[in-house]
Amino acid sequence: MHGRKGKELEKVAGNYYEKRPGVWRLRYREKSKDVKANSQREVERQMARFIADVDSGDFKQGANITFRKFAEKWLTDYAEIELAPKTLFRYKQVLESRIFPAIGDKRLDRVKPLDLVEFYNKMRKEHKFLRYSGDGVGAEDTSAGLSEKTIKIHHSLISAIYDKAIMWDVYKGDNPAKRVDAPKPDKKKARCYDEAETQKLLEALDRLTGSEVKYKVATYLAIMTGARLGEIMGLEWQDVDFTKKTVEIRQTSQYLPGQGTFTKQPKTELSKRKISVNDTLLTTLAQYREDQQDKGFLCRGNARLFVTWDGKPMHTYTLTDWFPIFLKKNNLPPLNFHGLRHTSATFLISRGMDIQTVAGRLGHSTSATTQNIYSHFLESKDRQAADLMEDAFTKKGEASTTAEEKKPGKVIALRPSSG
Repeated sequence: MHGRKGKELEKVAGNYYEKRPGVWRLRYREKSKDVKANSQREVERQMARFIADVDSGDFKQGANITFRKFAEKWLTDYAEIELAPKTLFRYKQVLESRIFPAIGDKRLDRVKPLDLVEFYNKMRKEHKFLRYSGDGVGAEDTSAGLSEKTIKIHHSLISAIYDKAIMWDVYKGDNPAKRVDAPKPDKKKARCYDEAETQKLLEALDRLTGSEVKYKVATYLAIMTGARLGEIMGLEWQDVDFTKKTVEIRQTSQYLPGQGTFTKQPKTELSKRKISVNDTLLTTLAQYREDQQDKGFLCRGNARLFVTWDGKPMHTYTLTDWFPIFLKKNNLPPLNFHGLRHTSATFLISRGMDIQTVAGRLGHSTSATTQNIYSHFLESKDRQAADLMEDAFTKKGEASTTAEEKKPGKVIALRPSSG
């Protein structure tokens, strides 16, 4: 309590406590400020801004700040508060392995657009980088050229860091990343199985027995709901409604080195959803639940569908490691587990399901996202529509011609005369 009203919460860079409901005292470097906030998350946002304001006194000489120094501040005062754990981990990897070695020791005001152009071009070719494991930076390694998609991640991160430096009044110049053409990733078609391949996959899954049955259930869920891997691994039995025939997505399971398996909220609010499911999936789930009950898994304080031998939540990568081996064993074409989500979506589209419904089942924030991902498939459906029109009207024309030919004395000119 420290002799003050409310519980004081120590932060890495400062601290804050609640003076009275809705009013918080922020303290950092012997400076303090009162702010209004209705949630701890809002307090943390206010704290990050307050720290930035205090530190800007040290940063008034912007020419003295290196990109690395400010990026590290961006990580602690913004990214660690606002970003999802997996995104934060990825950004730390990108900074430590490639961005810091390239421009980290340059002052913010001395990173020029041409520096970024050269950096991106270097990444397009074989180049050196520091291997980052998450527990620290390892030895220097060599990488083949990176894809435009990966290079764009580097570009977007640099741009976001400069935007925040400008917003926090730490850096007075222009954002150099916005004066460089952003890498343009090639738009790749979503890889998926057709109906024949999917049927062969289902037949192979039905042959699984024993401890591998859980892989069958997880794969069934991916095909028949289109849910993401993390969403499937986060399912608990309370999320399956056998009466209303739905599966509810309300959390996701993820894994990070050094952090292990953890549970978090889905990507967006619209990712929280109830998906209607078919009787085949429900029967499979009922049989699987009965097997779990027989083994006593449901009595160990864990209601997860997918667990290890001792009843703990299953590692998210266990399934992705098993899946390609299973496909190869059954002579099925290569496909990553996420491709089952695409398989589910393209099957629905091929059967005439509207995009809005497909988007809802997939948990996309807008139907435009769905349309963008499956644009190539929608184009093929549009071509089928044109072919159907051609087929329909050609047959109609042929039928009309046949009828006309049958009329007495009627002459049909099939082509102009030559003379």
